[in-house]
Amino acid sequence: MAKETLVMTQKAVDRLKVIQQVVSKQLRQKEAARQLGLSVRQIKRLVARYRAEGPSGLVSRRLGRCPGNALPDAVRQEVLGLVRTHYPDFGP
Repeated sequence: MAKETLVMTQKAVDRLKVIQQVVSKQLRQKEAARQLGLSVRQIKRLVARYRAEGPSGLVSRRLGRCPGNALPDAVRQEVLGLVRTHYPDFGP
């Protein structure tokens, strides 16, 4: 049986430790919310995802995706070309 490797950011690891303490009743949800800078409602959501999916439930769903405001490469190159031709002294 192969082991599954899970890549987590430091933020996700910190969340995992706190959520595990909440699940094991070592920490109250209100205190967990204060430590992580989240609302109590968000802590409840994270606890539910942790119980349903385990540690992988705390990993960001956006990890590895392209930002929503990213320009297509063709548009980016066109803009850079225009800046270089019309504003040669622009920038550092």
